[in-house]
Amino acid sequence: MTKPPVVAVVGASGSGKTTLITRLIQILTARGYRVGALKHTHHNFEIDRPGKDSFAMKAAGAVKVGLVSPHKLALLSDLASEPSLEEVVALYFRDVDLVLAEGFKGAHVPKILVRRGDGLEASNVIATATGSQPDEAERLADLLEVRFLK
Repeated sequence: MTKPPVVAVVGASGSGKTTLITRLIQILTARGYRVGALKHTHHNFEIDRPGKDSFAMKAAGAVKVGLVSPHKLALLSDLASEPSLEEVVALYFRDVDLVLAEGFKGAHVPKILVRRGDGLEASNVIATATGSQPDEAERLADLLEVRFLK
């Protein structure tokens, strides 16, 4: 299976990136596509919690802990350095038709720039959005479908 196309949605905090991505996922999924989503954060985060077996395993020193069920898979892994967007997609998103990434402004992938008068600029911009127009997500979904999915 080949690596899926990746489009990053970039913009200032509070500009509407998550709202736009969520709407694009809904539209493209309704059209029959499998969409992956990946969010970048500059903050440390925890998705596990005390009292759970996986938390105890990680706290005991495991560098990787996996959680597997009939419907979901999660992997907690220590990192020596932050992987690139391309590396994460190649490892974990090979079974989707398109990856929508929130953030990753510096990645060398096509981008949708969500701006609300903030003057933010980015490279490789294929479309801009305000994040507030109702038909905007439909128009952008059409663009993604034509350029990356057909």
